[in-house]
Amino acid sequence: MDMELRRVTLEGYRPVAHTMFSQEETLESIVPDAFPDIARVVSASGKAFLKDKELGEGALRLSGTAKVTVLYIPEGEELPRALEVSIPFQCQRDDPRFHTGCPVLADVQAATADARTVNPRKLLARVNITVWAAAYDKERRELSADLTIGEGEGLQKLFTPRKCCVIPDVVEKSFTFSDVLRPPASRPELEELLSYRAELGTADAKFIGKKLVLKGDVQLSVVYRSGEGVCQTRFELPYSQILDIGELPDEAEPEVAVTLKSVDCRAREGELEVALEALAQAAVWERRSVSLIGDAYCVGQPIDVERTTVRLCTMAERSARREMGRKLCESGIPAKQVLDCIAAVSSLAGAPAEGGMEFTAQVNVSILYLSEDDALCGVETEIPVTCRVDVPEGCECACRCRPVGECTAVPVTGGLEVRFEAEFAWTVTREEQVSCVSDVKPGEVRDTGPRPSVVIRRVERGEALWDIAKSCGSTVDDIRSANTLPGDEAAAGTLLLIPARRS
Repeated sequence: MDMELRRVTLEGYRPVAHTMFSQEETLESIVPDAFPDIARVVSASGKAFLKDKELGEGALRLSGTAKVTVLYIPEGEELPRALEVSIPFQCQRDDPRFHTGCPVLADVQAATADARTVNPRKLLARVNITVWAAAYDKERRELSADLTIGEGEGLQKLFTPRKCCVIPDVVEKSFTFSDVLRPPASRPELEELLSYRAELGTADAKFIGKKLVLKGDVQLSVVYRSGEGVCQTRFELPYSQILDIGELPDEAEPEVAVTLKSVDCRAREGELEVALEALAQAAVWERRSVSLIGDAYCVGQPIDVERTTVRLCTMAERSARREMGRKLCESGIPAKQVLDCIAAVSSLAGAPAEGGMEFTAQVNVSILYLSEDDALCGVETEIPVTCRVDVPEGCECACRCRPVGECTAVPVTGGLEVRFEAEFAWTVTREEQVSCVSDVKPGEVRDTGPRPSVVIRRVERGEALWDIAKSCGSTVDDIRSANTLPGDEAAAGTLLLIPARRS
């Protein structure tokens, strides 16, 4: 008896771990000789840049540089000076699911930063770095899709149709862009740059042919000296990139992460020279229909069927929602004008809720402002923001959160009213174990003697017509026809006429 299993191949990646963690770094720094002594530290703001990412056996390692910009009032002076402290960092996260060769989407942010004086010529700078990472494991699975044997053998096959989700490709690309900027005409002339920060806006991604076209922007905020005062302005720097996708499926959706690798901002003759390097990363999700052969038997000749269970991701739904964060931040010194307001997620935690999960992000907000007598002041506060996500039973949910748009602070009675939006983006997945034929061999022929032409059989609870037909050596079509059944199911307790086997 000639028998052949036709197989289909599912090849790609599957998500193995989503993680978010934080790490604190500190460094003592000497005030350069060209800078005056420190009388008072006003504020400190941090930036974190990713340099390298590496997966080893059981560990994820990231390295980069954090930069802490310290604004301070020098001794004997009234206007602020800026001092930047660079702190190299290495972060490691241990997880047995990590192994060499797994591609990783990653992002690093400076959640909080502060600085204090050891003496007028020495600073102790501290920065808290948050890391978000998603790792993917490459896999190749051959699944049985059909079975053929010689003609006239009476082969019966049970097919299991499934919608499954796979990740055919994970790609990344470093890119650079630069610009020369000048403050708007409505703003004072730029004389000395004090601090700057670059924040990535929301990126729009779409497929064109076998390319993933990514468009987004970088929001650049700068604080600078002009004449006898301190000013602030913002710029929007658009970018676009094209990522090559190996095999682009028909039903595909990208999961995109962009992180900054470096930002260089310098003031020269009233203008800003800006150079940025970023890393665009994307995992491509594909929805695919597969039909597996879950079982088989033959009414003409005995066959031995071996079955196994295969794991399939049968659902991957991605969505996002923005939630408002708002709080009255008390300031010891009343504010007249806000110069800068920075929001960053310091932690994200999820807890089961009725019908899903509730995620809570702790967002740290740092505010730089001028007091009523034009003194430069800084204050920080932490604001929790929650988002409820519907998660069906048996599913898992991976969530990420980041502030989007402009964080604002307005002077009010008693302090500063802070407002911002936080975007929660999540992926809900379900994995199922599906039975599949793995091997088929000719069975042993046994002479059981004559059998009756019709057998009466009662349907047991949870029993399908397929099970009854297989055990009785009949076919589902014959049972359905003999009992005038409209479909392939019969209620428990039903008496069925089972026709004798036939070739």
